[in-house]
Amino acid sequence: MSHLVIIRGNSASGKSTLALELQRALGCGTANVGQDHLRRVILREHDVPDGDNIHFIAETVRYCVSIGYNVILEGILYSPHYGTMLRQLVEEHPGPTHVFYLDVPLEETVRRHERRPMTVSSDKIREWHHRLDLLGVPGEITVDGCPDPQETLALILDRIAPVAPLQRNFDAARFL
Repeated sequence: MSHLVIIRGNSASGKSTLALELQRALGCGTANVGQDHLRRVILREHDVPDGDNIHFIAETVRYCVSIGYNVILEGILYSPHYGTMLRQLVEEHPGPTHVFYLDVPLEETVRRHERRPMTVSSDKIREWHHRLDLLGVPGEITVDGCPDPQETLALILDRIAPVAPLQRNFDAARFL
């Protein structure tokens, strides 16, 4: 059965980097569904309650699971906007489900944003930051988002292991 791994946290907490490394570690047949890509790039939508991206994200995850992929869903996924959808995905997923929240202090978030090419004001970052925006689902794990990214990856791999090879026959030559 496929694994569903949800990685959440504030802006600049390392979610996207972690999801990419986890996808590589799990190998072929692992989908990396990024909230920012679906919401900001494909739909060009602001993060609003009842936004079109919420259903789009859910359907993307469901589709990837239905064709046999392990799925990593990553994003801020602010619980007042996405919580109902995320809890439903967790409840309906037939295989192992893992929910992680990367806890990075506000000042570290501000510092990380200063190194990014996209300029966001400190006031905007403070407005976006929500301390411990947990879902409250069984097994949800809060991870200190400040250690080395490789340490965080090792911790998550240890928590979700073992991830057995998928039953679907994936031709490695067709994947990047």
